Amino acid sequence: MCREQLVKLRPRVKELEAEGAAVLAMSMDTPEEASRLALDLNLAFPILSDPNMVIVREHGMEGKGMGMPEMGYAVVDKQGRIREQQIDRSFGENAGAIIKTLRQAKSPA
Repeated sequence: MCREQLVKLRPRVKELEAEGAAVLAMSMDTPEEASRLALDLNLAFPILSDPNMVIVREHGMEGKGMGMPEMGYAVVDKQGRIREQQIDRSFGENAGAIIKTLRQAKSPA
């Protein structure tokens, strides 16, 4: 469940930020629901709202036959290039892989 993975990601946020990351989450909830969820889960990062899944679809993160986003992550460098994009239903538990990708993204492409 996404909530569970967001909570598992929470203690790794400082490590991600230390690597230069801006941590954001995305949801198909309304802006109000997304803000409330971030507060309820005591997250130190915002949950952005994409209720029509425009960005989700643009980046191929829609779950097949689910009608909702897949769980995963994307690493975008400072030039706006997607350096890594993964469907990962355990993204919170796999924060180490995200940190590794961030380190690689710092090197020239």
